[in-house]
Amino acid sequence: MTQLPIQMTVAHGQDEMPVSLGSRNAMLVGRSARDFCKDAGFTFQELVDGKSSALETLAHRCRADFGRLAATATVKISERRYAIGDQILTRDTLSRKTLRVCPHCLAQDIESGRGPEKIRPYGRLRWLIEPIRTCREHEVGLISVSTDEHPQRVHDFAMLLQPSLPDLDRLVREASRCRWSPLEDHLAERLRGLGSGEAPWLSALPFYAAAKTCEMIGAVAVRGIRFSADAFSDADWHEAGTAGYEIAATGEPGIRMLLMRLQEAAPSRLGDWGPRSLYGRLYEWLAHEVEDAAYDPLREIIRRHYIETLPVGPGDEIFGREVMVRRLHSVRSASLETGAHPKRLRKLLHAAGYIPTEALALTDDRIVFDADEAREFLDRVAGAMSLKEAREYLNIPRPQERHLFEAGHIRPFVLGGTEILKDHAFAKRDLDAFLNRLLSDATELAPMEDGFQPISAAAQRATCSAMKVVALILDRKLARVRLRPDVPGYLSAMVDPEEVKGLLYEQKDSGVSLREVEKSLGSSTRVVTALIEHGHLSASAKINPVTRLSRRVVSEEELARFTKRFVTLHAFAKETGIHFRKLANHFSEDEIKPAIDPNSVHATFYERVVVANSVSRMIG
Repeated sequence: MTQLPIQMTVAHGQDEMPVSLGSRNAMLVGRSARDFCKDAGFTFQELVDGKSSALETLAHRCRADFGRLAATATVKISERRYAIGDQILTRDTLSRKTLRVCPHCLAQDIESGRGPEKIRPYGRLRWLIEPIRTCREHEVGLISVSTDEHPQRVHDFAMLLQPSLPDLDRLVREASRCRWSPLEDHLAERLRGLGSGEAPWLSALPFYAAAKTCEMIGAVAVRGIRFSADAFSDADWHEAGTAGYEIAATGEPGIRMLLMRLQEAAPSRLGDWGPRSLYGRLYEWLAHEVEDAAYDPLREIIRRHYIETLPVGPGDEIFGREVMVRRLHSVRSASLETGAHPKRLRKLLHAAGYIPTEALALTDDRIVFDADEAREFLDRVAGAMSLKEAREYLNIPRPQERHLFEAGHIRPFVLGGTEILKDHAFAKRDLDAFLNRLLSDATELAPMEDGFQPISAAAQRATCSAMKVVALILDRKLARVRLRPDVPGYLSAMVDPEEVKGLLYEQKDSGVSLREVEKSLGSSTRVVTALIEHGHLSASAKINPVTRLSRRVVSEEELARFTKRFVTLHAFAKETGIHFRKLANHFSEDEIKPAIDPNSVHATFYERVVVANSVSRMIG
């Protein structure tokens, strides 16, 4: 190997690629890059692939710093996969078939460089990176100056550039203005070995995956889910990359916002919640065009968002994986699952508070609610009935279904009576549970057993309501309950009216009747009635358990309170053994007046404490 004379080398430019340095030095001595490398003892392809031994030899031969060369070398690590420093790139991330340059940089190289003019321009590493489409220093778009793929010229920078140099002034004038984007800055910083603290989620992706993710996300964001990649120009991809970086830089929150926007913009096709319909090219690309696991973090965000925000469940798929758990239901999906009519179902869901009023204007597939929270509710919806349907289902005679409802024995899982939901909704399982409770202790009616009657007939015989009989059965107070096997439902329950009567007569009536109050006070009906009417004695209305007639009673506590405080002259005379006339004269002398106006209650009542003290003084 013969080293070039000092005056026969070109200086290694800032950020210059090894293939560019080798190509320029080859042109300096009148050789092609391939011949030049062959003369030096390695192949040009080894230099293209960043082989360490080739880089060391080139550094020695061209008096360049090996570290700087290695920093800008594109090292082939496997088929179609490369590394620049610690950043991983794919063949698609590199612009190798097309030589892209900044004409302003080339003009600057010619103006400030040394040596023959044709070898002064050099190739920057950034120009090789496909997603970098702008010159940061001059804010113009990179332009393609060669697409020569001849085996003897491909990658030979200086040779491929020569046809464009005479036209450089025009290229400078016509270069389009283009601002350096945040995505390009992110990628450039990573090539320099610097992290991007502003985009941690993106920085965790391999270099090539971060770049492509931004471009694809941005493309659907700015051009829609059916954009045509083949129709995209460099300017279009630059716009997409800029928009995509702004979304992906925030990680999952930003990507989810985009996905939600795409879902809201999707045309309403009844029941079509397929990811391809919603996310278009973004989904097709991840599902069918790239199998690379580097994109799994993006796939997982899309998958979670899809499951958590859409009415999908078992039977649906995304990225080839079945959805195992349903998170959301729509009115449509819940209708299909339960068999309930969607029009009634949306009313039931609204009445139960699962969907807001404003959602009722949406179509059935657009109204969504939490599937887990509504699971038990939907179990009841399947086979839900109105009160009329519940009566027919349980074989209840009219109007006892209404009485059972009012007594709370059968309860709707959704109350009706509103403008939106007219009828109550009863669940089949709840009606079955009531019937099971009613008949759980019943034994089959034997052929020779007499005296048993259906609930309503037994209630008439016992002079009580049918609901009273039902309550006795449910409270397990009736020992003799029979089941008539040839009659379905509620009417199959048979009871003994005499047993019902016996239980009702045994019940103690709560409260003291007015007749008993008269006896206790030693007064007449007229007096007791007046005491109640003037508010001196409290009474309440009670239903007689046997006759079912209303009557007034006084509680034992109220009667005790009254007698402890008040006493009539005659009653006090009996208690003290002092003649009532003598007591009356003494009370008059002692100026003790009745506690209650005698004219209003037709009797004379005194404060017991007052008269007792007076009598004590008289005796003492």
